[in-house]
Amino acid sequence: MITTYGFSIATPNKDLRQSAIDTVFRWLNEVHPHEKRTNSTPVSIRHSPNDPIFRVDVLEQDPQQAAARGTTATLIVSKNELYFDLRRTLRPTKAALLPRRTIDHPEPRLSQLVAEIVGLFKVRDANELIKSEINLAKDQLDGQRLAAFAEAPSRRLPLVIETTVGKPRAITTAATAHQLAGIAHVAHITSHVAEEAFNDFYGARKISSSWIAVMWPRGAEPENFFQQDDDELVKQLIAASVGSLVTLILAPPKKSKSEPGRDFEELRRINQELVEENEGLLENANLTAMLGAQKTEERDLAISQLTTFLLMDDDKSYLDKVSDAVAYAQKNLSNLVFHERAIESANSSQLMNGRRVYSNLVELNNLAARLQRGDFAPNVFNIYCNQQLSNFAASISDEAVNRFAQDYAIEWKGENVIAKPHIRCGDARIHFYHDTKTNEIIVAYIGRHLRDKSTN
Repeated sequence: MITTYGFSIATPNKDLRQSAIDTVFRWLNEVHPHEKRTNSTPVSIRHSPNDPIFRVDVLEQDPQQAAARGTTATLIVSKNELYFDLRRTLRPTKAALLPRRTIDHPEPRLSQLVAEIVGLFKVRDANELIKSEINLAKDQLDGQRLAAFAEAPSRRLPLVIETTVGKPRAITTAATAHQLAGIAHVAHITSHVAEEAFNDFYGARKISSSWIAVMWPRGAEPENFFQQDDDELVKQLIAASVGSLVTLILAPPKKSKSEPGRDFEELRRINQELVEENEGLLENANLTAMLGAQKTEERDLAISQLTTFLLMDDDKSYLDKVSDAVAYAQKNLSNLVFHERAIESANSSQLMNGRRVYSNLVELNNLAARLQRGDFAPNVFNIYCNQQLSNFAASISDEAVNRFAQDYAIEWKGENVIAKPHIRCGDARIHFYHDTKTNEIIVAYIGRHLRDKSTN
């Protein structure tokens, strides 16, 4: 089962439970009215006044492939909050390999349900209301306020900022904000003074009409999108939302005593529960086998890496040179592709912090393995790098791109590409390129600091 869309939201106002349930039922009756439900579209509902968990699960067959599309809305009352979770999943129905569709844009009927729940809960993120509409920054004060919000330590959702000054039309629209309800804040800078105020807050050009900026929370590196539509932007933000979803552990509903006249109905219900439980056990068994093989692979890799580092302690000169470390990495780190320029630059660098370079290459190799295995979406690879790799930078400066692009470029499969993501290792730099078509990670350069705005 693959989660292709998901979002969650929580409010301390537990009195909204019934209103939220009514909203889900209205959506369900509009999408799948009782009179049109068939065996090919099963609807499962868990609902009881005394049950802290409310859940609706709808399964729709996909006629184009051996799979079903599942939509699950869950409402949980805990000690401190009311928690709402919505997920869209792809579930294989036959023993067949299917194309992996990592992300789905929510269809209008699903976006409307999300917008209604977000509007009902009225939750604030770093004192800003989470909503399905665009925030407008029109003047200097708005620009300063938006910059302060972007830097708020308590902000948990991404902030999408587009400068619309001088554009015939905005790339992000009301439809974009509607699709990203509960997943990201969307803001438009509508004047030069608001843009200047925002950039002055940082003392640098963070936003411009040339790109759309995504300000990630918790100190993650901002990202700039230059495309002419918002498709890739929306996909990346949905992928981040899916990646942040918690595993829901739901206790079974409490069973009440059967009335004498309802014994047959109770037996039928228990039988259905057993059937569903057996199906769940089978799915868990398959998942356990897959995870077991994955853990075995990770354990063997960890043992190999540990052996290498023990050898380093025994022999103080082991992999001391960067050139030796890269040659060793090329033989042993099978999830990385070492471009010939990476080998040449390492050999000519004469740097002597090879162990540190090798250690970072090991971590990059592990992330590349997870990427190729499908543990996370390709468009959030840099986010995982930022979490796992110390001194990682997702890109290079604008001046480096404009003035020294040839320093960062490599020839890859008949094209010139720029290796922007890099890892700082003391005097050394590791630059790599992510081929999003094949999910290969190509190590492009290992050597001294390349030219940028701080060098001539």
